[in-house]
Amino acid sequence: MKIEDLRKIRVELMKAKFGQSKLDIEPNPCYSGYEPIGLKDDGSPNCVPIKEEQSKQKFVIPSPDSGEDEQTYISRCISSIIDEYGQEQASGICYSQWEKK
Repeated sequence: MKIEDLRKIRVELMKAKFGQSKLDIEPNPCYSGYEPIGLKDDGSPNCVPIKEEQSKQKFVIPSPDSGEDEQTYISRCISSIIDEYGQEQASGICYSQWEKK
């Protein structure tokens, strides 16, 4: 049996166990000009626009402070990045950051 055959079998087993959407993410699954920042609830990538300013000066996404509750962090995070990403994207990014902690 070839390594490629083993890989296909393993991928099929993982799809059966975890679902299709989490396994179909390519290195950059977003349209040109967008980059993935975390995942949405359904397991698809959260794509946000890549801005020229962003590549020159990296935009900082706030991290949760120790002892900070979820609601306080999410409010602080969204308000600090909403102008850069918009409401929906900011929410996705902030909730993704909260889950990483």
